Amino acid sequence: MRGLTMLLLPALLLAQRPPASPAGAFDRELKRNRFGTWLVLEDEGAAWGAAMRSALDEEPMILLNLPLKVVAGGKKADALAPVLRERFGWPKGAHWALVDAKGRVKAEGAGIPMPGALGRAVEQAGISSRAQELEAFLRHNPDRQDARAALVQDYLAVATRRTKKALNLSGSKPAPSEPVPVKPLDPEVDLKIWAAVAQQLDTVLREVGGAPDGSHGFLLGHQIRRSAAEHSPSMIAVLERHKATLEETLRRSPENFATWQLWIAASQKCGGWPLQPLLATIPALPGTPPGSWPPQGIFEAYLKDAKSRSDWTTIREVLEPRWNDLRDAALDGQMHLGNNAISWDWNLGPLLEAQVSQGDIGAADQVLNEAAEVMGWPGLPGKARDLATRLNRPDLATRWGALAVKGR
Repeated sequence: MRGLTMLLLPALLLAQRPPASPAGAFDRELKRNRFGTWLVLEDEGAAWGAAMRSALDEEPMILLNLPLKVVAGGKKADALAPVLRERFGWPKGAHWALVDAKGRVKAEGAGIPMPGALGRAVEQAGISSRAQELEAFLRHNPDRQDARAALVQDYLAVATRRTKKALNLSGSKPAPSEPVPVKPLDPEVDLKIWAAVAQQLDTVLREVGGAPDGSHGFLLGHQIRRSAAEHSPSMIAVLERHKATLEETLRRSPENFATWQLWIAASQKCGGWPLQPLLATIPALPGTPPGSWPPQGIFEAYLKDAKSRSDWTTIREVLEPRWNDLRDAALDGQMHLGNNAISWDWNLGPLLEAQVSQGDIGAADQVLNEAAEVMGWPGLPGKARDLATRLNRPDLATRWGALAVKGR
């Protein structure tokens, strides 16, 4: 009993801890931002948050890429507003400041934040960003691939912000029914925004002979995928230049998850490289079980590629053996599929769509009944009904929507 109490002690202490005060939460937020935080306290008629964001998007401010915290003042003030006024001695009205990780004001102003004033504030405060520190580090340690990969990631974030502003791409928009042509940046603007990123990325890929290993390679692929590099002719040129090297790396090591992620990201930014010709040059190892190919790193892209070509046979060849393995493991007690949608998104949904699209309703019914037996997921009937409705099969939608899930 004493051992159980010791295990539960951290949770008990957290449960007894009083809610964090606005001041305490603010201090912890500052500590997480080692390079400093831009702070704006707004007031009635002085909504400076948008002006600050715009100013920070101007050169050279954008190179800092420091976090921005906007606090509402005035009649509908945040709980933090009076804390800031008391702590920093700010009278009524709007204020902005550059605050370090220890909560010390390094620069401040009571006028609308403008790029010039912010630039002078940074210069006087002597604060630098992580990207600037990485650049200094690389001047003395030019062979550190992890530092160069991290620098590329920071540059990607900055260039993406600048590109969205240059092309007026900011703000979420509904997904179009038809693909929208990508608008490239003008050559002069492209070089101004992306030249440094493209140069660093080219150096990274050239030095590692394919792709960075481990977490650095995975994060690099993730950042490229999230970036606006598809609008940059210079970035596309770099990715195209290293395409053959990436693919040769995958032929030598097809289980390299990080390289696959980088290849997928590059493919998306370059308009879509064909996947099947590449996989045709990478034979599976002898004895590879059915459903265990293609490698996990390319699995999602593989399914999307097959679906775009309505290649339902390929999808079934991959997913049916995988589902059978999952089902058998669950029935034997070796695996718990859980009460979630992961198995649906990665296996069941695409498999059922392929079976229905081929007219094999009996196989689809069997898979769905097996899933109801081993998953115990209340959301399964609804997901199946929605899929059948999308496939224009109201008869299946009615039957699948009434499915009884074991343990429900």
